[in-house]
Amino acid sequence: MHADHQVFLDALAAQRRLSVRFFSKKQGKELTRICAPLDYGPLRGAAERTDHYQLWDLEGQRKPLNIAVAPTDVVSMTMLEETFAPADIITWAFKPNAWHVPRAWGEFS
Repeated sequence: MHADHQVFLDALAAQRRLSVRFFSKKQGKELTRICAPLDYGPLRGAAERTDHYQLWDLEGQRKPLNIAVAPTDVVSMTMLEETFAPADIITWAFKPNAWHVPRAWGEFS
Protein backbone atom coordinates (compact mmCIF):
# COMPACT_ATOMS: atom_id res chain seq x y z
CA MET A 1 0.00 0.00 0.00
CA HIS A 2 1.05 3.55 -0.70
CA ALA A 3 1.07 6.30 1.95
CA ASP A 4 -1.90 7.92 0.11
CA HIS A 5 -3.97 4.71 0.23
CA GLN A 6 -6.66 6.33 2.41
CA VAL A 7 -6.96 9.18 -0.12
CA PHE A 8 -7.65 6.53 -2.78
CA LEU A 9 -10.29 4.83 -0.59
CA ASP A 10 -11.96 8.13 0.30
CA ALA A 11 -12.13 9.20 -3.36
CA LEU A 12 -13.53 5.81 -4.34
CA ALA A 13 -16.27 6.03 -1.68
CA ALA A 14 -17.16 9.64 -2.59
CA GLN A 15 -16.91 9.08 -6.37
CA ARG A 16 -14.37 11.88 -6.59
CA ARG A 17 -11.62 12.23 -9.15
CA LEU A 18 -7.95 11.78 -8.29
CA SER A 19 -4.83 13.41 -9.58
CA VAL A 20 -2.36 10.53 -9.64
CA ARG A 21 1.37 10.99 -10.13
CA PHE A 22 3.20 7.75 -10.85
CA PHE A 23 6.23 6.28 -12.55
CA SER A 24 5.26 4.67 -15.86
CA LYS A 25 7.55 1.75 -16.62
CA LYS A 26 6.15 1.67 -20.15
CA GLN A 27 7.14 5.29 -20.85
CA GLY A 28 10.13 5.36 -18.50
CA LYS A 29 9.10 8.59 -16.76
CA GLU A 30 6.74 10.10 -14.21
CA LEU A 31 3.23 10.90 -15.41
CA THR A 32 0.29 12.72 -13.86
CA ARG A 33 -3.22 11.65 -14.81
CA ILE A 34 -6.72 12.67 -13.72
CA CYS A 35 -8.43 9.40 -12.90
CA ALA A 36 -11.43 7.74 -11.37
CA PRO A 37 -10.45 5.21 -8.71
CA LEU A 38 -11.81 1.78 -9.59
CA ASP A 39 -10.30 -0.81 -7.27
CA TYR A 40 -7.28 -1.95 -5.30
CA GLY A 41 -6.18 -5.55 -5.47
CA PRO A 42 -4.72 -8.16 -7.81
CA LEU A 43 -5.48 -7.81 -11.51
CA ARG A 44 -7.91 -10.31 -12.98
CA GLY A 45 -6.24 -12.94 -15.07
CA ALA A 46 -2.71 -11.84 -14.19
CA ALA A 47 -0.21 -14.57 -13.35
CA GLU A 48 1.31 -12.39 -10.64
CA ARG A 49 -1.26 -11.80 -7.87
CA THR A 50 0.14 -8.54 -6.49
CA ASP A 51 -2.08 -5.62 -5.54
CA HIS A 52 -2.37 -2.65 -7.88
CA TYR A 53 -4.27 0.61 -7.88
CA GLN A 54 -6.77 0.24 -10.69
CA LEU A 55 -7.71 3.55 -12.23
CA TRP A 56 -9.67 4.93 -15.18
CA ASP A 57 -7.83 7.64 -17.12
CA LEU A 58 -10.49 10.34 -17.52
CA GLU A 59 -8.30 12.36 -19.88
CA GLY A 60 -7.08 9.43 -21.97
CA GLN A 61 -7.24 9.80 -25.72
CA ARG A 62 -6.49 6.21 -26.70
CA LYS A 63 -7.82 2.96 -25.35
CA PRO A 64 -7.34 1.17 -23.10
CA LEU A 65 -8.21 3.84 -20.57
CA ASN A 66 -7.63 1.63 -17.55
CA ILE A 67 -4.35 2.06 -15.69
CA ALA A 68 -2.93 -0.41 -13.18
CA VAL A 69 -0.23 1.04 -10.95
CA ALA A 70 1.81 -0.88 -8.40
CA PRO A 71 1.95 0.85 -5.01
CA THR A 72 5.73 1.22 -5.34
CA ASP A 73 5.25 3.24 -8.56
CA VAL A 74 2.79 5.74 -7.06
CA VAL A 75 4.37 9.10 -6.24
CA SER A 76 1.21 10.81 -4.94
CA MET A 77 -2.58 10.78 -5.09
CA THR A 78 -4.65 13.91 -4.49
CA MET A 79 -8.44 13.88 -4.25
CA LEU A 80 -10.08 16.56 -6.39
CA GLU A 81 -13.41 18.34 -5.93
CA GLU A 82 -14.82 17.01 -9.20
CA THR A 83 -16.87 13.82 -9.13
CA PHE A 84 -17.39 11.04 -11.66
CA ALA A 85 -20.36 8.82 -12.46
CA PRO A 86 -19.61 5.08 -12.46
CA ALA A 87 -22.23 4.61 -15.22
CA ASP A 88 -20.09 6.80 -17.53
CA ILE A 89 -17.09 4.53 -17.04
CA ILE A 90 -18.40 1.00 -16.55
CA THR A 91 -19.45 0.04 -20.05
CA TRP A 92 -18.34 -3.59 -19.85
CA ALA A 93 -20.51 -6.53 -18.75
CA PHE A 94 -20.31 -5.74 -15.04
CA LYS A 95 -20.66 -8.54 -12.51
CA PRO A 96 -21.98 -7.39 -9.10
CA ASN A 97 -19.61 -7.87 -6.16
CA ALA A 98 -16.63 -8.12 -8.54
CA TRP A 99 -14.59 -5.47 -6.72
CA HIS A 100 -11.92 -6.15 -4.11
CA VAL A 101 -12.81 -2.94 -2.24
CA PRO A 102 -16.50 -2.73 -1.25
CA ARG A 103 -18.38 0.43 -2.21
CA ALA A 104 -21.90 1.87 -2.43
CA TRP A 105 -22.15 2.50 -6.16
CA GLY A 106 -25.70 1.20 -6.62
CA GLU A 107 -25.93 -1.22 -9.51
CA PHE A 108 -22.12 -1.02 -9.90
CA SER A 109 -21.34 -2.18 -6.34
